[in-house]
This record gives sequence, structure tokens and C-alpha cells, in this order.
Amino acid sequence: MSFESLLIHTCTIQALTETFNATSKQPVHTWADSVLSVKCRLDQARGMEYRTPAAIYSKATHILYLKNRTLNAKTNRIVIDSNTYNILSVEQASGMDHHLEVVLERIV
Repeated sequence: MSFESLLIHTCTIQALTETFNATSKQPVHTWADSVLSVKCRLDQARGMEYRTPAAIYSKATHILYLKNRTLNAKTNRIVIDSNTYNILSVEQASGMDHHLEVVLERIV
């Protein structure tokens, strides 16, 4: 079974844009679609806790698998079937530059 055949979902990657309110000088964050129809696989995180070599994420709700691409936990987020997810961590699977394992937290 190929990795491609396991990618049964599609997602949208959104990018954060930060501007400043001219009156209050406070930052204004907006999200816009950056990449559409990315093949991926979304699975629920087991027990709401997910461990990476660097940290333990107790808020993790899902794990996303997708082909290797540039993602940033601070400036990207994921949308799948009208559900939006914050990125908690982006890890290279086995360090092989093959695919990413992305730890997500569903925004409710």
C-alpha cells in the first residue's frame, strides 16, 4: 500500500497576516487561504496527549499526515470540512523528508 493511497482527505492551509490598526496601533490578525486541496489524512489523537521528541502536547485533538511541505505552527493553520485546527507541532516522520506528522488542536 502506497503512502498516497492513505491520504483520503483534503485540507486547506491558511496563512496568517498581521496588520496594525491605524487608530489603536494594536495588531489585527487575519487568516487567508494559502494552499487549497492538499491531499492528507486526519486521525484523532489518542488520549488527548501527544508526545514529540521536543514536547508533550496535552491539547492535541488530531494528527494530520501529508506529503512533505513547508508549514509553520505560528503562521499557518489547517481547515478540513469546515473545521479549523491550530498547528501545535510539525515533525518530519522519521526524519526522512518523506511526509509530515502535524499535531493539531481543533478550534471550537
